[in-house]
Amino acid sequence: MALLEKPGFRVSPVPATEEGARTIWDIEMAAQNDSNRKNNSAIGTLLWPPHLQPKVEGSTTESDGEDDEIRRMVPMLGESKNTYLLITEEATNKPVAYTWWAHNKGQTKAQWDEGYANRYRPPTMNGALMDATGGVRYLKRAELLGEKDFFQLKELYVLPESQRQGLGGLLVAWGVQKADELGLPAYTEASPEGLGLYLRHGFREVDRVTVDLEEWGGPKGDFSSYGLLYREPQQVK
Repeated sequence: MALLEKPGFRVSPVPATEEGARTIWDIEMAAQNDSNRKNNSAIGTLLWPPHLQPKVEGSTTESDGEDDEIRRMVPMLGESKNTYLLITEEATNKPVAYTWWAHNKGQTKAQWDEGYANRYRPPTMNGALMDATGGVRYLKRAELLGEKDFFQLKELYVLPESQRQGLGGLLVAWGVQKADELGLPAYTEASPEGLGLYLRHGFREVDRVTVDLEEWGGPKGDFSSYGLLYREPQQVK
């Protein structure tokens, strides 16, 4: 079994509760909204335009949309195919990073097509932009993986103040070792700023989807660009 050890930190499963979902939601939002990110982008605002978001009345601090997202995550935390791991800083007892890996079964073309037709597209989302970004990646993923089982890194986020401490690498290393134990290829999708981490762990870029966000109302020179990364299983020593 792949090990997860780093002095000063502890690793635990994310509980399948609203509290567990909110914990990883907060980490994701902090990482995505970090103003110091080298490749910060308007993609979040473009995908979730303010005029489509529910109105919040009074002094409520959590929007209905956010609460809906968190409740939607709870069943996913409990699915047997999913592994959610949380890193907590021992000195402060503060959650600082998490990952989500999924053991995915291969699918026929009809099953991939059905998944695309039923993909998550709430009314608060710019569905056309999601189709041009994540939707295109889905179709390329279907073509690449087809009926193969695979171990997919779906999410990995580290709080901005806890980055550059090897936490992301720890979570990637766990996943690729687990993939090797299962005899499965590993798959993920990475932005330019995260690409190097995955290449160091044996992934190779097999395709890329790039969208000029200026055409969608974003600033000039802003792009959404994700590499599709694949890693063959290695023999376990």
